[in-house]
Amino acid sequence: MWAFIKRAGHRLAQISLALSAVCLVALMCLTVAEVIGRYGFNAPIFGRQDIAQILLAASLFLAFPVVTLRNEQIDVDLLDGWFSTRAAFWRDLGITVLTSVSLTTIGYWLFLRADKAHSRGITSELLFLPKYPLIYFIAFVVLISGALLGLRAMGQFVRGRAE
Repeated sequence: MWAFIKRAGHRLAQISLALSAVCLVALMCLTVAEVIGRYGFNAPIFGRQDIAQILLAASLFLAFPVVTLRNEQIDVDLLDGWFSTRAAFWRDLGITVLTSVSLTTIGYWLFLRADKAHSRGITSELLFLPKYPLIYFIAFVVLISGALLGLRAMGQFVRGRAE
């Protein structure tokens, strides 16, 4: 059963990163087309800002849980030499718990913002696309990342050693 869950998680991570890459390539193509259209033909792409905003948010937040799960975020280790192994364990555990609680709180807050955007009918500026689906997506991804960090903190505590 554990092997199945691990394979499924690995497959979901691959799909998420592939979708993030597709969004990033689409954003790059949109920018190139915008520059060519604007300066070559004096015809900018209508609604490029709205599309770029959606593609950028999607590319960032599709990769966010994978980076969190794999512990691949940027770490600054300027003071690591000052901590003993035991102190480093408690420091890392505290940072992981604090980050998990913070992400969970932010995810909850984003769900409230998405509800407000939905009830008020907030749309994008040019294309009048509703913004609440994107905000719900971001809230969901942030909550997943917070939950993954909570699971990592529990595993870290059970193992009893610094990463």
